[in-house]
Amino acid sequence: MLTTVHSSVMSATARIDHATWERKLKPACVLDYNKKMGAVDKADMVNSFVECARKTTKWYKKVFFHLVDTAVLNGHIVHRQQSGRVIPYQEYRLNLMKQLLEVHHTPRRPSTGGRPTSDNPLRLTARHFPSEVPQTATQGSRTRRKCKVCTSTSRRRKERKVTKFMCVACNVALCAAPCFEEYHTLKHY
Repeated sequence: MLTTVHSSVMSATARIDHATWERKLKPACVLDYNKKMGAVDKADMVNSFVECARKTTKWYKKVFFHLVDTAVLNGHIVHRQQSGRVIPYQEYRLNLMKQLLEVHHTPRRPSTGGRPTSDNPLRLTARHFPSEVPQTATQGSRTRRKCKVCTSTSRRRKERKVTKFMCVACNVALCAAPCFEEYHTLKHY
Protein backbone atom coordinates (compact mmCIF):
# COMPACT_ATOMS: atom_id res chain seq x y z
CA MET A 1 0.00 0.00 0.00
CA LEU A 2 1.15 3.51 -0.75
CA THR A 3 0.28 6.26 1.67
CA THR A 4 1.46 9.74 2.58
CA VAL A 5 -0.69 9.87 5.74
CA HIS A 6 0.81 7.02 7.76
CA SER A 7 4.33 6.20 8.82
CA SER A 8 5.92 2.78 8.27
CA VAL A 9 5.02 1.62 11.79
CA MET A 10 3.81 -1.94 12.41
CA SER A 11 0.93 -2.12 14.90
CA ALA A 12 -0.44 -5.03 16.90
CA THR A 13 -3.81 -6.48 15.95
CA ALA A 14 -6.44 -8.37 17.96
CA ARG A 15 -5.45 -11.66 16.28
CA ILE A 16 -2.91 -14.00 17.87
CA ASP A 17 -0.35 -16.11 16.06
CA HIS A 18 -0.99 -19.63 17.34
CA ALA A 19 2.60 -20.71 16.68
CA THR A 20 4.23 -18.03 18.85
CA TRP A 21 1.24 -16.91 20.94
CA GLU A 22 2.06 -13.27 20.16
CA ARG A 23 -0.21 -10.67 18.61
CA LYS A 24 0.01 -10.43 14.83
CA LEU A 25 1.52 -7.22 13.45
CA LYS A 26 0.18 -5.25 10.49
CA PRO A 27 1.15 -1.89 8.97
CA ALA A 28 -0.73 1.05 10.51
CA CYS A 29 -2.14 2.03 7.10
CA VAL A 30 -3.77 -1.42 6.69
CA LEU A 31 -5.37 -1.22 10.14
CA ASP A 32 -6.67 2.29 9.44
CA TYR A 33 -8.06 1.17 6.07
CA ASN A 34 -9.81 -1.84 7.63
CA LYS A 35 -11.36 0.43 10.28
CA LYS A 36 -12.87 2.82 7.73
CA MET A 37 -13.58 0.59 4.73
CA GLY A 38 -17.32 0.35 5.40
CA ALA A 39 -18.12 3.19 2.98
CA VAL A 40 -16.09 1.55 0.22
CA ASP A 41 -17.92 -1.74 0.75
CA LYS A 42 -21.30 0.02 0.70
CA ALA A 43 -20.44 1.86 -2.52
CA ASP A 44 -19.35 -1.41 -4.15
CA MET A 45 -22.57 -3.07 -2.97
CA VAL A 46 -24.81 -0.30 -4.36
CA ASN A 47 -22.96 -0.33 -7.69
CA SER A 48 -23.08 -4.13 -7.92
CA PHE A 49 -26.85 -4.01 -8.57
CA VAL A 50 -26.64 -1.61 -11.51
CA GLU A 51 -23.07 -1.76 -12.78
CA CYS A 52 -22.60 -1.26 -16.51
CA ALA A 53 -19.44 -3.39 -16.82
CA ARG A 54 -19.92 -6.72 -18.57
CA LYS A 55 -17.79 -9.82 -18.93
CA THR A 56 -14.86 -8.86 -21.08
CA THR A 57 -11.24 -9.80 -21.47
CA LYS A 58 -10.19 -6.17 -21.72
CA TRP A 59 -9.21 -5.11 -18.21
CA TYR A 60 -9.10 -1.42 -19.08
CA LYS A 61 -12.77 -1.49 -20.08
CA LYS A 62 -13.69 -2.86 -16.66
CA VAL A 63 -11.65 -0.14 -14.97
CA PHE A 64 -13.25 2.57 -17.13
CA PHE A 65 -16.82 1.41 -16.45
CA HIS A 66 -16.07 1.01 -12.73
CA LEU A 67 -14.90 4.64 -12.67
CA VAL A 68 -18.06 5.74 -14.51
CA ASP A 69 -20.25 3.84 -12.02
CA THR A 70 -18.36 5.39 -9.10
CA ALA A 71 -18.73 8.89 -10.57
CA VAL A 72 -22.48 8.40 -11.02
CA LEU A 73 -22.84 7.15 -7.42
CA ASN A 74 -20.86 10.17 -6.16
CA GLY A 75 -23.15 12.42 -8.23
CA HIS A 76 -26.20 10.79 -6.63
CA ILE A 77 -24.81 11.39 -3.15
CA VAL A 78 -24.01 15.05 -3.92
CA HIS A 79 -27.46 15.54 -5.52
CA ARG A 80 -29.14 14.12 -2.41
CA GLN A 81 -27.12 16.42 -0.12
CA GLN A 82 -27.63 19.56 -2.23
CA SER A 83 -31.32 19.14 -3.08
CA GLY A 84 -32.49 17.45 0.11
CA ARG A 85 -34.64 15.11 -2.03
CA VAL A 86 -34.16 11.38 -1.66
CA ILE A 87 -34.72 9.49 -4.89
CA PRO A 88 -33.73 5.86 -5.50
CA TYR A 89 -30.33 5.33 -7.10
CA GLN A 90 -31.79 3.45 -10.09
CA GLU A 91 -34.21 6.32 -10.79
CA TYR A 92 -31.33 8.81 -10.55
CA ARG A 93 -29.34 6.78 -13.12
CA LEU A 94 -32.34 6.63 -15.49
CA ASN A 95 -32.94 10.39 -15.20
CA LEU A 96 -29.24 11.03 -15.84
CA MET A 97 -29.26 8.83 -18.97
CA LYS A 98 -32.41 10.51 -20.32
CA GLN A 99 -30.96 13.99 -19.79
CA LEU A 100 -27.67 13.02 -21.45
CA LEU A 101 -29.56 11.58 -24.44
CA GLU A 102 -31.69 14.70 -24.78
CA VAL A 103 -28.70 17.05 -24.71
CA HIS A 104 -26.22 15.07 -26.80
CA HIS A 105 -28.51 13.20 -29.20
CA THR A 106 -27.76 13.61 -32.89
CA PRO A 107 -30.33 12.18 -35.30
CA ARG A 108 -29.12 9.46 -37.62
CA ARG A 109 -29.07 9.88 -41.35
CA PRO A 110 -31.93 8.08 -43.10
CA SER A 111 -31.22 4.45 -43.89
CA THR A 112 -30.33 3.51 -47.45
CA GLY A 113 -31.74 0.01 -47.08
CA GLY A 114 -31.41 -3.06 -44.95
CA ARG A 115 -33.21 -3.55 -41.66
CA PRO A 116 -35.17 -0.62 -40.21
CA THR A 117 -33.42 1.33 -37.46
CA SER A 118 -34.65 1.25 -33.87
CA ASP A 119 -37.07 3.88 -32.64
CA ASN A 120 -35.80 7.32 -31.71
CA PRO A 121 -36.10 7.68 -27.89
CA LEU A 122 -36.69 11.43 -28.26
CA ARG A 123 -40.06 10.88 -29.92
CA LEU A 124 -41.39 10.07 -26.43
CA THR A 125 -39.68 12.88 -24.49
CA ALA A 126 -39.05 15.93 -26.69
CA ARG A 127 -41.68 18.53 -27.64
CA HIS A 128 -43.54 17.89 -30.90
CA PHE A 129 -46.13 19.92 -32.83
CA PRO A 130 -48.24 18.94 -35.83
CA SER A 131 -47.77 20.84 -39.08
CA GLU A 132 -48.92 20.41 -42.65
CA VAL A 133 -46.93 18.32 -45.12
CA PRO A 134 -44.95 20.73 -47.35
CA GLN A 135 -46.21 21.20 -50.89
CA THR A 136 -44.46 19.59 -53.84
CA ALA A 137 -44.29 20.92 -57.37
CA THR A 138 -46.25 17.99 -58.84
CA GLN A 139 -49.14 17.80 -56.36
CA GLY A 140 -49.34 21.45 -55.25
CA SER A 141 -51.65 22.05 -52.27
CA ARG A 142 -52.94 18.43 -52.27
CA THR A 143 -49.68 16.93 -50.97
CA ARG A 144 -50.33 13.96 -48.67
CA ARG A 145 -48.29 11.12 -47.15
CA LYS A 146 -49.06 7.75 -45.56
CA CYS A 147 -49.65 7.84 -41.79
CA LYS A 148 -46.91 5.88 -39.99
CA VAL A 149 -49.13 4.76 -37.08
CA CYS A 150 -52.06 3.62 -39.25
CA THR A 151 -49.79 1.49 -41.46
CA SER A 152 -47.69 -0.09 -38.67
CA THR A 153 -49.91 -0.18 -35.56
CA SER A 154 -50.15 -3.23 -33.33
CA ARG A 155 -53.07 -1.92 -31.23
CA ARG A 156 -55.75 -1.95 -33.91
CA ARG A 157 -56.35 -3.09 -37.50
CA LYS A 158 -53.74 -1.71 -39.90
CA GLU A 159 -55.00 0.73 -42.55
CA ARG A 160 -53.46 2.62 -45.41
CA LYS A 161 -54.50 6.17 -44.63
CA VAL A 162 -53.06 9.32 -46.17
CA THR A 163 -52.81 12.54 -44.21
CA LYS A 164 -51.76 16.12 -44.76
CA PHE A 165 -50.24 16.44 -41.26
CA MET A 166 -46.77 15.51 -40.03
CA CYS A 167 -44.31 15.97 -37.16
CA VAL A 168 -41.43 18.05 -38.53
CA ALA A 169 -39.06 17.08 -35.69
CA CYS A 170 -39.52 13.35 -36.38
CA ASN A 171 -40.07 13.74 -40.15
CA VAL A 172 -43.05 11.37 -39.93
CA ALA A 173 -46.51 11.77 -41.44
CA LEU A 174 -49.26 11.24 -38.84
CA CYS A 175 -53.03 11.64 -38.65
CA ALA A 176 -53.96 14.61 -36.45
CA ALA A 177 -55.97 12.43 -34.06
CA PRO A 178 -55.36 9.95 -32.46
CA CYS A 179 -52.16 8.88 -34.26
CA PHE A 180 -50.09 12.01 -33.44
CA GLU A 181 -50.66 11.55 -29.71
CA GLU A 182 -50.16 7.76 -29.80
CA TYR A 183 -46.86 8.06 -31.69
CA HIS A 184 -45.42 10.54 -29.18
CA THR A 185 -46.70 8.96 -25.94
CA LEU A 186 -46.71 5.18 -26.46
CA LYS A 187 -43.59 3.07 -26.92
CA HIS A 188 -45.52 0.39 -28.83
CA TYR A 189 -48.19 2.12 -30.84
